[in-house]
Parts: sequence; C-alpha cells; structure tokens
Amino acid sequence: EESSPQSAARRIRRPFLQRSSRSFHNFARMRKDCATRIRVLAFLAALWLSPVEVHAESPESQAEKLVSEMTLEEKMDMMNGLGWQEFDLMAGYFVGNTPPIPRLSIPPLNMQDAAQGFRTMDARQVGQVTSWPSLLAMGATFDVDLMYQWGSALAKEFTGKGANVILGPSLNLHRVAKGGRNGEYVSGEDPILGAEMARAYIRAVQDNGLLAVAKHFILNNQETNRNTVDAHCDQRSLFEAYYRPFIASVEAGVAAFMCSYNLVNGTHSCENDELLQRHLKDIIGFDGFVQSDWWATHSTSVDKGLDQDMPGNDELFNHKALGEVDEALLDESVKRILTQMIKVGLMSKSYCTPPSQECDTLLFETNVRTSEGLSLARRIARESGVLLQNDGALPFDGTKELTLAVVGSACDASNDIDVQLATWDLGTYYTVGGSGRVIAKDPVSIIAGLRAAIEANSYDRVTILDATEDDVDRAVDAMRAADAILVCGATTSTESVDREDLLLDQEDFVRAVVARKPVDTPLVVAVSSPGPILTDWRADVDAILTVFLAGEQTGNAFADLLFGLQSPSGKLPVTFFDRMEQTIEPCMDDSEACVYAEGLNIGYKGLHDQVVAFPFGHGLSYTTFEYRFADADASCDEGITCFAVEITNAGKVAGAEVAQLYLTYPVLDEPQNQLRA
Repeated sequence: EESSPQSAARRIRRPFLQRSSRSFHNFARMRKDCATRIRVLAFLAALWLSPVEVHAESPESQAEKLVSEMTLEEKMDMMNGLGWQEFDLMAGYFVGNTPPIPRLSIPPLNMQDAAQGFRTMDARQVGQVTSWPSLLAMGATFDVDLMYQWGSALAKEFTGKGANVILGPSLNLHRVAKGGRNGEYVSGEDPILGAEMARAYIRAVQDNGLLAVAKHFILNNQETNRNTVDAHCDQRSLFEAYYRPFIASVEAGVAAFMCSYNLVNGTHSCENDELLQRHLKDIIGFDGFVQSDWWATHSTSVDKGLDQDMPGNDELFNHKALGEVDEALLDESVKRILTQMIKVGLMSKSYCTPPSQECDTLLFETNVRTSEGLSLARRIARESGVLLQNDGALPFDGTKELTLAVVGSACDASNDIDVQLATWDLGTYYTVGGSGRVIAKDPVSIIAGLRAAIEANSYDRVTILDATEDDVDRAVDAMRAADAILVCGATTSTESVDREDLLLDQEDFVRAVVARKPVDTPLVVAVSSPGPILTDWRADVDAILTVFLAGEQTGNAFADLLFGLQSPSGKLPVTFFDRMEQTIEPCMDDSEACVYAEGLNIGYKGLHDQVVAFPFGHGLSYTTFEYRFADADASCDEGITCFAVEITNAGKVAGAEVAQLYLTYPVLDEPQNQLRA
C-alpha cells in the first residue's frame, strides 16, 4: 500500500483462519517514506462466509433444464474432446475442444494451455502473444493484486485468440526440488502462498468471462515416471498441504479441475473416486467439472468422478463407451459443465467453432500482444527478481564512470524458434518446456536489456565489455579491464522429465571465473532458473540476483534492478538449499509405492534446524525497512487474536516490502514456523 509522508498510517484488516482453508492473507507491499500499519487478524475458531447471490433462476436450474432438452449423443459430445489424431493436433483446432450445440445455443469449449501465456504451437503464433514470466516468477512477487492484473491481461489475450477456457492455474507444491514442471507451479513450497495466488488468478480469469481450470489434481510432484508413479500420502497431509491451493480454488469459484497422470494411493488420479468424488466433490464441495489431463484417462470413469475426457481420442469416452454408463451419471457430468459455462457467461457470447476460417483468423492471424501487456510483463518480471545477497556491489550507478564486464553465454541467451517448434519439450532460459511454453519472437537478453537501459537513461559514462561466451580466458581479460563484473548463469526445465541436478548449465564456467576475478573488483551473478539452484560459490561473489524464467522481458527486468531503477522486492517461493541431501529426490522405481514419509514437512518446513543457502521467503532490498509492534485496535471480536505491525522505509531509496507472518504451534504435531499471512 502506498501513502505520502504526510498521510496517516493506514490500517489494513484481513480476516484469517488458522486451520481452515477459508482464509485470507495479506501480503502487504510498502513504498518509500510511508508508514503503513498492517493488521493481521488470526481467526482461531471462526469461519468467514462469502455472501451468496440470489437469482430468479440459478445457473444450476438453467443447466438442468438444458440437460433435459439434450439428446444422449449431445451429452456424450460435451464429455469427450476432439481435434487430435493420435498425438498430433489437427489443423485449426485449439489444444482442447468440445463441439457446440447450435440448436440449444451452447457454444464450443475452446481450450488452450497457459503456464506462460497462450501456448504457441504454430510458427504463425510466435510474436502474436506475450511470452509472460513463469507462474513461479509470479509466486516470487507474493503480490495477489499483481496476480489479478496478470490474470485479467491473460484473459484478454486468450479471448482475442478465440479461446474461452484457460488451462490454468497450475498449483502443485514443490515437493521434489528437481521437478520438471516446478516453474509452472505458483505455490512454490507453501500452500498458503499457492492458495492466495490461486484465488486472485481464478477470479481475474473468470471475471473476464473465461473458464479457469485448476491443475494438476493431485500429487503431480515429479515428472519421472509420471504416468506410473504411485504417490502414497496420508489424508492429513493431503487436506492440510497438497489440497490447500485447490480448496482455495473451489472457494474462488473455479470452473474445472484437471486430474493428473500419476496414481494416488494405488489408483490413477483420473479414476480415483476417493479423490474426485469423496474428497473433491463431497467433502470440499466442488460444484464444477473434472477433466482429464491429456491422455490421463484409463477407464470410462464417470462413476468415479471424471466428467470430461481430453483430448478425446482414446475411445474411453466415445459414444460406445459412454453408452454403457447410466444416463443419470452423464446428466450429472453435463450439468456440471453447463453450470460453469452459465455462471461465467459463456452462454451469452459467440465463439468460433474449429476448424473454420473464423478460428484460423483468430488463431493464426490475430495479434493480441500489446504495449500494455509488455509493460505488465516487464513489471512482473522485475518485481519477481530476488536479491539473494548484496555486499554493496548493487545497484550499478549509471550516472558515474563505469566499465562493466558482462560475462557468460547466459547473458545473451539464444532463442531458436525453429528448434523449439520442432521439439515440444525444449525449455529455454526464458520459458519452461512442454505444454506450458510460449515461444517468444525476440526475447530481451540480459546484455540487450543493459544496453537498452543505458540508452534510455542516457548513461553515457557506462561502457560494456562484451564477453558473452563461456570462454574463461576471454572473461578474465574483460574482468581485469572492468570496474564491475556481471556473470550470468542459467538453467531450464521441461515437462516430461525432471532436472538432472540443481546446478547452473554453466556451473564449471562460473566457478572458474569466480576463482580468477580481480580481488578488488565487485562481482555480481545474475541467475535465471525454473527453481532452486545450488550456490556453492556464493561466499566468493559480492551479489546474487535471481529470477525464475521471466519470459520475453527478462533482460529489461534485470537491467531495471541492476541499475537501481527499481529496488528488488521479490521473495523466494522456494528454498535455495545448502546441499542436495536436504532435498527430496524423485521416486525412481515405479514398481514400488512413492511414500510421502515427510508428511507436512515439505520444503522449508522440513529444514527447521538446518542451515540453508537462502531460506524460503528471503529477499533483500536496496533500502531498509523497520518493523515494530504497534497498539492493536481494541475492536477485535471474541475468538480473534489481533496485533498490529508498523513498517517504515528507513532507507534512502524507494522500495517495496512483503510482510510475512509465520506461526508456530508448540503443543501441536506441526512443522515449525509456517507461513500464515
């Protein structure tokens, strides 16, 4: 929250329930010279209930009426996708599709993947959509308002391309640090962070008239053997940790869930009635529909809670298979789908039906990439940047004489579009690989961002020495002639495989350069990654700045932070470990159960008494913030513990801060120091 130096401290109230998933958490952000008083209310025994709107005819009633007018074949068509031949998407289709029913004014469902924006599967789409920062980068902002802005911008791009379903958000917790899809998962290591971000994303998308699909339900925590790994997890850990972002999604009114590839407690997720029917629909109270991940269906499991099979060419939900199912179950599934379409407003709009010239025009000729979107992408990337350490080397002063050695190939990362289009699961230093990838036409590299900042801000006294190759001798020559050194390192990841390790791709080069740096010359390391990395060289460098696969505006975001045009404000959504032994490895033997023996002790919660490189929630600034307890308002209701914290920017530059509240339950069997607001 921003205020002028003259304004009175502003009090912010947020209801909070310690043990319930119905919780609201305030991630407060402060600006320079403002004294903002943050009130965190911890509900220990009360439940906040959303008001219920009353309509003359509810969406459920409207859906039930439509179902009664549908033929059996029309119902079946809504439950089974189309548009794929084996593993190839047919020309003119979206990633996921169901046909319209014109006589009942039921539109098609046009679905597209969304991890970093509108998925680019055709060369013509590259450059027509924004390649946004990853969801993990978004998580590093801890900013629910910014998430809502991004969700709204995302919805506008999808609408402009003809889609009405966004296959996101991705919410799985980072149990396995090497997880290949961790860059897609906004929750990081903490379910509270994931829950709050999920609420904002879903509300933004559905406020803008598209269906959101929360995924992947559940325990899709590794890519190794993802179709056959059998995750065994106790119910307490499911409900209190892994389900929590998904429960928040239900509370936010999410339209659909996507069940995952893996098995859970012996049964594949998409035919697991314990998960889909008893837990999700009966106990949690989800009133939307469940669709399968693509080719994750193993049986005609309508009676187990699966409502829609994607992409629909496995013959498990075709007319013959569904014809063997009790029609009352089909009616329930179709009613769930139609109810969400009515709630979000799809029934009152028209959409193109693939394959058609209208869809082709939207999919392949319409450019929805805007200057406003690029500005927001840059802001998200910038605010996701985490300053891990700084011994005074940053920010670089562009107004003074400065010779800056820019060292390493990751400073000028490549982006071969043709190679990416030919290899679906190839990640880059800008985007994750796999179904969430959005190929950027011309992403801004770190050195390009630096040069653009120098020109835009008239930093005429700054000279860049370009050593953007992994050539140690050339790097050393540049470093000897420089006043400051920027070394870049990066790695990426992709769907379908887990990372081999937590090292930078240029690990040997970075170590060699750091070992040979001039003694009195400050050295900064800039990192781009899809998750945590090991930083054994951290004691020998002066500063480390990291982002999590920040999309096409990566270089501009780095430049803004490195030159101090904005102070870093991101916080780690994951732990940067001291050693690999602190991590949980993916289960390799799919003939044995993958036992979640750690229970609730996921990520930082299992490392309470251990030294780590940089802890969850860590992130430095170029300014200093002072915290002090203030007098709490006496208006607290019974059963509520109230306290107030006043946070002041006591430094010399503008900055933003994320206030984090951690609670400990000394008399309960709970992990220590859990994020609660």
